[in-house]
Parts: sequence; structure tokens; C-alpha cells
Amino acid sequence: MNLNGAELMIRFLEFAGVEIVSGIPGGASLPIYDALYESKIRHILARHEQGAGFIAGGMARANGKPGVCFASSGPGVTNLITAVADAKMDSIPLIVITGQVPVSMIGTDAFQEIDTFSLSVPITKRSYLVKKIEDLIQILPQAWKTAIEGRPGPVWIDVPKDVASAKIDWDISREKEIWNIQKIEFKDTIDLEWKKTFKELLSKAKKPVFYIGGGLNRPLAAELFCILLEKLNFPTVSTLMGLGICPYEHPRFLGMLGMHGSRAANLVLEEADLLVALGVRFDDRATGKLNEFCPNAKIVHVDIDATEIGKLKNPNLFLKHGVENFITQILEEDLSSEHLSSEEWLNQVQTLKTLYGFSIPKRIKFYIRFRFYKVSRTF
Repeated sequence: MNLNGAELMIRFLEFAGVEIVSGIPGGASLPIYDALYESKIRHILARHEQGAGFIAGGMARANGKPGVCFASSGPGVTNLITAVADAKMDSIPLIVITGQVPVSMIGTDAFQEIDTFSLSVPITKRSYLVKKIEDLIQILPQAWKTAIEGRPGPVWIDVPKDVASAKIDWDISREKEIWNIQKIEFKDTIDLEWKKTFKELLSKAKKPVFYIGGGLNRPLAAELFCILLEKLNFPTVSTLMGLGICPYEHPRFLGMLGMHGSRAANLVLEEADLLVALGVRFDDRATGKLNEFCPNAKIVHVDIDATEIGKLKNPNLFLKHGVENFITQILEEDLSSEHLSSEEWLNQVQTLKTLYGFSIPKRIKFYIRFRFYKVSRTF
């Protein structure tokens, strides 16, 4: 089968199971849209490239798979920057595909030319400028894998118009062999020596607290954490990205910590003597003054990203592991009562939650429901 570069990209997206993409067409990306016309992939036409990026990011947050968005060169690229940077900060998997001027015109200040590669490097996990159609064969599955493995994030593929239009002989029968994305296995090896240290910290702790974040914001991780919470019964605080992992009504959940969090969550952290941080980074909006954050606590930090090791707060125990694997290992342990929260600590936490937790007055609740009812009646 003879395919051009754009058709090869669309075929890969179909192979990867992509059903919806977002974007705005432009001159440099027209070959991609011509190929998309023949595909069953649904396209959402945004009104601004930034909107296309956030649409793709929203889909990735909802289903855990990479979101895909398209844009043209020049202003299409610059309009995407904010949405892609947001995905990088929030660890959201994205595949960003943009058009570019022909290879021979790169560096000539051609119409709507911009150095997409240099702009995108600081805000992505990886960025590609495709110089030959043959390079797409390796780049496409590599980009998909990069977006989802380890700490998820955006990957940018910049495709010159002549590369998107160039032809290549493609062997359909070898697609599964060449694009081996379905067989990717992420090995997360754990040195079991850490268990002894972790259990010692648990047994000495009188006031333990879970600190959860976006690293748990995946279906399996969230489910496993809720099981762990029932087992250990620790009070729990969350970052903004961690909201929704633990039901707000759960008796041990204190809401969001930090500058915009609940007072109860922040007061509990001042009392804690053990902080088990799962899939979080100790950012300034959550911690405030670092030297005053959890002043009495030993810290166990679990994160898939090794660059977070001691970046802002030095832990007593750091585990570079996926949180799913860590929790699975803990659930397999036979933890005695000395590893669980004491009644005295739980009663103290409940008092703080009652006095200082977030609450919505009944009058406000009624107003919100009434307004929602009126709005819903108009549709």
C-alpha cells in the first residue's frame, strides 16, 4: 500500500485506538486534514488552538489515554503553548501534531514559519521535528510510549508539509510488529528492603497522614488507594490534582491542603509525625514555607519521577516507584495494630474537621440546586 506521511499518521492513530481528535486546520496542516477526511476518527473543530489543546487534555484526564490535537504552523503553534504547558505541569499525556513549512524552507523566515521545536522543548517530555517520512515509522510509536510511560506528559511532533505529502510503501501485514505499542510493558521493580524501613516508621508514628496527588489520579491507583485507606485508616489530605481520588464524604478525608485548602487539613499537617506522600510534588501552593511544612513529621515520598527526589523537601524514605505497585506491596503486608492510626489521633482529627473543615451552608446548597434546575430547564 502506498501512503503519504499524513495518511501514515492517521493510520497510526487508528491503530492506537484514538477515536476523537481536536484541532484547527491551516495551510501547513492541510495534508493531515485530507487524510483525516477518509478516517473514522471524529474531529472536534475548536475556535482557538488553545481550546483544542485543552479539549485533548480534558479527554486524557477523563480516560487516561493520550489526548490528540492538531494545529498548523506559526500562530497555530504559539496558540497551543499554554495548553501544552498545562499538560506538562499536570502530567497529562498528549500527542500534539503540528504542520510546518517544507523542510527546504525551514530557517528562511517563510510565511508562518516558527521554530516549533525550540518553543516546545521546555513544555514537553519530548519534541520531534520530522525531516523524512521514514522517520515517522519510529517516531509515532515512540511518542505514544513516551507520553504514557513513567510520569505522563505531552509529546510534540512537528511535521513539515512536504514530509506529510511524501509517499512511502507500507506493509499493512506488519503493522502490529512495527507499531508494537500494545505490547509495551512498564517494569516497575521494587527493592523489597524498603518495607522494613517503612514498617519501622509506621510503628513509631502516633500521628500519620496520607498526602495524595495527581500520581494517584488513574482508575487503578485511585481504587487501590481507597483500599489502603480503609486498611490503615490514616487521615488524608490532597493536592488540587488529587481531588476526586478519595470521596469528600469519607470520614478520614480533610480536603485540599495549602494556600487555598481547608484549615483543618493544614492544622492536621502541623500535628503529623509521619507524612506518606503518594504521587505528589511539594509545590509552594501546597506547602507554603518549606521549613514550616510538617515540622514534626518524618516523610515517606513515593513518586515515579526521580527528579522529584529532594527537589524541595528532603524525605526520610524516597521510593521511585509507580504508586500502584507501592500500594499493592503494602496491601500484601500483614500490618499489626501498631501500624494503624490510634483512636486518640483520629478523634483529634475529627474535632479539627468539625471545627475547621469545608462546609456549604444549607441556604447556599438550596440556591445552587435551584439555579442548576433553572439552567437545566432551558436545554
